Amino acid sequence: MSIRLFVIWISLLMFPSLRAEAQDVLYNEEDVVIYNNFIKEFKGQENKPIDELLIQTARYFLSKPYKSSTLEASDEERLVINLQEFDCTTFVETCIALSNTLKSGNYSFENYCSQLKSIRYRNGLIDGYTSRLHYANDWIYENSKKGLFENISLTIGGKAIYKPLNFMSAHPASYKQLSNSPDNISKIKKQEELINERKSYEVIDIPTIASRQTNIKNGDIVLFATSVPGLDYSHMGIAYRKGGVLHFIHASSKYKQVVIEPESLSDYCKGSKKCTGISVVRLK
Repeated sequence: MSIRLFVIWISLLMFPSLRAEAQDVLYNEEDVVIYNNFIKEFKGQENKPIDELLIQTARYFLSKPYKSSTLEASDEERLVINLQEFDCTTFVETCIALSNTLKSGNYSFENYCSQLKSIRYRNGLIDGYTSRLHYANDWIYENSKKGLFENISLTIGGKAIYKPLNFMSAHPASYKQLSNSPDNISKIKKQEELINERKSYEVIDIPTIASRQTNIKNGDIVLFATSVPGLDYSHMGIAYRKGGVLHFIHASSKYKQVVIEPESLSDYCKGSKKCTGISVVRLK
């Protein structure tokens, strides 16, 4: 098919159970093939620990292409299903959603869509562009509130830092859905204010990562804090030990694909000009 993405109702004959959510979901035929192959390979493993499922899911997508802005496929906000290419956030979200789908024992595509939507959107509901959890700080807060994972950053030696967030509202021209929408800008500003009121920015600074890394487990989600004004995090990945050394699996803009990062987690942070430390969340 020549059109890369299309509204899910075009393929309702393939997944009739998705009729109720048809107008909210975008996917491609190849995504269905990848999903079915994934389920075929890992079906029946719901009794494995969630961190183990997450690692095997992340490894399944090694070498998949990196692509930025994969969620900006429609002027109207929809749940984008893209298993062919990832940015750092969609890679982590996809791996969590697929792992939870396996864990649930309900292997339907509908369940996967529901899992992904719950992770990506505030209260699991799509209500325009600003209902998406754009700031990783907000993403951590909302998904911790849902019981999906726990922010363990303070527990393993992080510090609470106050950093006001306003990057999106201060740079609306950088976002298609904000550049010509005063209403969306206003909504984003209100959400930034709510995030800032929480004062829940918790970071393990770079000099202490090496001494704290024994407390980071395979399958923990690692978020990389940034010095960019008004922004909380610039990257995320999945912690992974290789040869006894802590690395991470991520959709890399440098390597243009999903990789096991060659550098250790600590060295990666030290070599980044704008990284100020990490936050760590653990799936429940």
